[in-house]
Amino acid sequence: MDSVLKSEAVLAAAEVSTPVHSYSVRICHWINLVACVYLLWSGVHILLDFPELYWGNTGYRGYPAAFRLEDWGLSWDEAGALGDRRWGRNYHFTFAWVFLINGIVYVGLNLYSTHFRNRMLPARHEWTLANIRTELRAHLRWPRRQTPGSYGTLQKTTYLVLIFVFVPLMILTGLAQSPGYTAALPVLLDMFGGRQTARTLHTIGTVALVLFVAVHVLEVVAAGFVKQVRSMITGK
Repeated sequence: MDSVLKSEAVLAAAEVSTPVHSYSVRICHWINLVACVYLLWSGVHILLDFPELYWGNTGYRGYPAAFRLEDWGLSWDEAGALGDRRWGRNYHFTFAWVFLINGIVYVGLNLYSTHFRNRMLPARHEWTLANIRTELRAHLRWPRRQTPGSYGTLQKTTYLVLIFVFVPLMILTGLAQSPGYTAALPVLLDMFGGRQTARTLHTIGTVALVLFVAVHVLEVVAAGFVKQVRSMITGK
């Protein structure tokens, strides 16, 4: 019995002291968290100040809308009283730059350190049907045992799509709403079919990102919230 307890203590100590997250991953993660909170909060203020979404190039109050907060019980005047477009725009653009620069630093450092290739790029053998089925069962298990810093095939794929596909599209749809950028790069309007379409896609992307974060937090809770957060703070 003593030997078993001693072995468990050794394993626990090894788990605590094993490095799992580099300085760059941890610092960029927490900067990104702060930036995303401000982007979401300021984006809500912008939407409340103009609580309708349209398709195409044209959109104004009274124009046929694809989405209206009024249909959900919040009138234009009530939404406008809750939102602050000037505050929202100022903070949205400020933290958009923080998010972009932080993202470039994160991607650059982790490409240089081979972090993506070694820990986030799925290997060919991981794409077997049996492995994916096993991972799906593991993700549905509660609580779920997972070593901090380790990623399954589904997690790796999701993170890579998020970083290299979803985030660039969010940035482009954001730039397509700015008259200054579209004057210099009119191809942005052609790419998304109009400024109002870009705004609508940007909003849909925001909702999708919020859902992703909710699932991500549930995954962290399932794998051990304290241990996972501690590893992202201490790196061990």
